[in-house]
Amino acid sequence: MTDNLEQLIKEAVEKALEGDMDAINNIEDRVTRSKAKAALVKAKREAAKEKPEVSSDESDSNQDSAKIKTSNENIAELIIQQFPEDINKDLCSEGHIQIHPKNWMAIAKYLRDDPACLFDSLQCITGVDLGEESDLEVRYNLHSMTHLHAIEVRITCSRNNAKVPSVESIWRIGDWFERETYDMYGIEFDGHRDLSRILLPEDWEGWPLRKDYDVQETYHGIVVPKVKEGWE
Repeated sequence: MTDNLEQLIKEAVEKALEGDMDAINNIEDRVTRSKAKAALVKAKREAAKEKPEVSSDESDSNQDSAKIKTSNENIAELIIQQFPEDINKDLCSEGHIQIHPKNWMAIAKYLRDDPACLFDSLQCITGVDLGEESDLEVRYNLHSMTHLHAIEVRITCSRNNAKVPSVESIWRIGDWFERETYDMYGIEFDGHRDLSRILLPEDWEGWPLRKDYDVQETYHGIVVPKVKEGWE
């Protein structure tokens, strides 16, 4: 290999190590370009060997100092500042924010409009039955197209008086989400413009996804099968 060729490869590798891969990719001669790429791999390998090892204690310390709060934790702190009586701090976690239902609509507007939140996308509303002797729960998954963060809000309501303020006027997609949750769990969303069943007929009896649900025997004279034989 001539001195000029060695110098060309050396300079190209140095530039590539600094982040300029064009220095190698733009070499016209295919053989020289391949040698330069091989030299780059070797240089990176040698650099990795020379990198000082970090002790496990130092590594753990660095991880602890670099740990950041989740979106749920950060947004929970903002809600506490604005609505100190409306968040259940004992039940909040990294995974979700637990909110009392009374001022949910005001909190929802805050989450949508506040510059630090800007949750413009309601991605899902779903119901959960926590057990036949327990309460029901509504869960909301929110996402910000501006900040690219996401949170989950949970609201518990009584099984015998399952009511939560509607947010379909804040996030219009909530219309069908709330209707489906009502249809399956019997949770009423106060203020909804047309809270009616969306999957089942209006005169269907009961709420199919509640754990205490008893399937009706017939519907307008048609036997309702309790086992899905032959449905698949």
